Formats: sequence, structure tokens, C-alpha cells
Amino acid sequence: MVKSAILTLAIAGFAAAAARAEAPPISIIDSATPSEELPVKPGVYIGQKITFEDAHSDDITARVGVWEAGESKTYLEDYPWTEYVLMISGHVVITNEDGTENSFKAGDTFVIPKGFSGIWDVREHMKKQMVQIGDPDARPISRPVTD
Repeated sequence: MVKSAILTLAIAGFAAAAARAEAPPISIIDSATPSEELPVKPGVYIGQKITFEDAHSDDITARVGVWEAGESKTYLEDYPWTEYVLMISGHVVITNEDGTENSFKAGDTFVIPKGFSGIWDVREHMKKQMVQIGDPDARPISRPVTD
């Protein structure tokens, strides 16, 4: 019985070591991480670079990367992820459906909850680090806002 327990612990230890050996390398994301242009809006730069992705189930994935945009104003509807943001540079004002405005600049952090609807107003070319949690194949529903 004791030998069986020791053997079971040893096998579990080897399995854990093998799992650790297969883990991906640390992903470094900083202000110098370049984004890749997305074909979204003519005349406005929007770029993104996902540097790390980790699937937790069939429809829940954590994605880490950078996103940046030139001055623009966009209405987002039913945002498809929960997203943690660290502003690297620039200035964005986010207005919730109820009219509440939040202004964010370099160094600020915030969370956009899944299902958010409101206006994303980039007032100065911005870059953010982000962690998105949700369906990796989801795409935000958005439309330009004209004043």
C-alpha cells in the first residue's frame, strides 16, 4: 500500500514536470511592442498585436497584446470580452450608455466589462496593453461616430 502511494506520487510528479516543460515561454509586452495594422477604417490607424494566447476551454481564452489607434470616435456595442487595459500612451475618453465619462491617459488602468456599450473617443493617438478574456473568435460590433 505504501509503495503504491509512493509510486502514484512519483508518477504525478513526473507528469507535473512534463507539463511544466511544455509550458510556453514568458511573453514580454512593453511600450516598444509593435502593432500590426488592421484594415478597419480608411484614414485612421488601428493596429493590434496579440503576443500570447491561452485557451481555458472551447470558448474561453485569455489573449494578451497591444492595441493602438489614431484619433477617432467609435460606438462599441455589446463588447465581446472582459478586458483589462494599461494605457501606454495617448488619451481616450470612454462614455457609457448612461452618459458617464471616464478619461484615461498613460499609466492609467481600467477594465472594460463584457457587454459594455458606449463611445470610445481617442483624442490623442493611443496605445494600450490589454488582457482579453472570452471567445477569441468574437469581434466587437462598432460603428464610427460623427459629431
